[in-house]
Amino acid sequence: MAGEHVAASGEQRALPAELDTTVAHPARVYDYWLGGKDNFAADREAAERVLEATPGLRMRVRANRAFLARVVRFLAGEAGIRQFLDIGTGIPTANNTHEVAAPSTTCRRICASRRRSSQAPRAPSNSSGPSLSCCSGSCT
Repeated sequence: MAGEHVAASGEQRALPAELDTTVAHPARVYDYWLGGKDNFAADREAAERVLEATPGLRMRVRANRAFLARVVRFLAGEAGIRQFLDIGTGIPTANNTHEVAAPSTTCRRICASRRRSSQAPRAPSNSSGPSLSCCSGSCT
């Protein structure tokens, strides 16, 4: 449960007292499928069980993330969109909306709606309600 833990990346890190790493969490399972580092043994085991029952799922999950990146790059770059609202983002992982939009424009505002959860390794608070936080920048 809580204490020190070695993440999938091999990095040692402290965990919040309420974080139960013995129970898989959907956001961390998705992170594992994407090749992220914010998952634990229970998440990886659950993810592998799902992959056994659903061949090709990892490829579809990664294709979904690649599609998100292409769309955000287009909207931020070519279409000139300067504000994004990312709803239901789970935990931060590779190619988040704000990371993809960053190189495309200097004027952007990206807000992410996350359900605050003690099961997410980088949960913003101990509250269990939804939150809206602006991850990056503002237009000047």
